[in-house]
Amino acid sequence: MNLALWIAAGLLAVVALSGGISKTFVPKEKLAALRGGGWTADASVGFVRTLGVLELLAAVGLILPAALDIAPVLVPVTAVCWILLMRSRISPR
Repeated sequence: MNLALWIAAGLLAVVALSGGISKTFVPKEKLAALRGGGWTADASVGFVRTLGVLELLAAVGLILPAALDIAPVLVPVTAVCWILLMRSRISPR
């Protein structure tokens, strides 16, 4: 079970890291041109960058607390917060 949790946390961290890097460092115009990036056309640059930084922090929060054995309770808290962050980006159609 412990191995399964590490694998799940690692995969989520990789997804958060890749999304965070792209939103933080790729220009908004390039993101808007990518498939699935159309939502950035209606968002400000600051909002997109803030989401990117939050995703980078989520990647760190999913791995470091448990790996360093410092407040490992932060891992599920980070996971729930990241889910809420992802849910807030989904717009009703």
